[in-house]
Amino acid sequence: MAQVDIVSLKENADPRKRLRLPIRNDNGQPVGELQCIDRSMLHEPGLIEDLTAWRNQSMPFFLTQFTATEERTRSWLENISLPATDRILFVICDLQGNRFGNFGICNIRPGAAEFDNVIRGRTSDIRKLMLHCGEALLEWMFSGLGARTAELHVFSHNEKAMDLYTRLGFASAESLPLRRTEEEGMVKYSVVDRSQANADFDYLRMELPAERFENRVGKRF
Repeated sequence: MAQVDIVSLKENADPRKRLRLPIRNDNGQPVGELQCIDRSMLHEPGLIEDLTAWRNQSMPFFLTQFTATEERTRSWLENISLPATDRILFVICDLQGNRFGNFGICNIRPGAAEFDNVIRGRTSDIRKLMLHCGEALLEWMFSGLGARTAELHVFSHNEKAMDLYTRLGFASAESLPLRRTEEEGMVKYSVVDRSQANADFDYLRMELPAERFENRVGKRF
């Protein structure tokens, strides 16, 4: 069972009280923060522009593919993401507050939660940045949310993402066939029976039990 009130975290209007998860390198030194996108962040200069640009550059790796606009991004944050009880999105920042991407969690439920919206939007001098972001978020999922299993879904041809998730300790649990359709200027991939699939790649579900992560990092949650 989640130990924190997700909606209250996102409704925060005071930047000083924003949820910030430290990102640490291999030596345990802080190199940045995962900052929760809350009400206090919505009007920060460049945020909506960054999220929109990052979504567009990563479009081929989403189930639903469309050209994002700043208006659409803001509407999604205000009307879907922030009010949701089962999801939370973080911005990846260095120690100076520069933004480099986003990293989220969705499908938060008793005992489990899922990586979501993982995008590296800009290059950074921080070595293994996305790996250390994943470690920071997993630690919070297992300790703060009380999850015992972390999950994610990824296209089977997204080799770069799969390499990251494998290094974090995730293992493939299920391979789901996909059907590609086009409608109203949008491409959609849907999970279907193998006999109805027309995509040349699958949608992989990967899992990471808390015990495996604990053994890797040497901590108990």
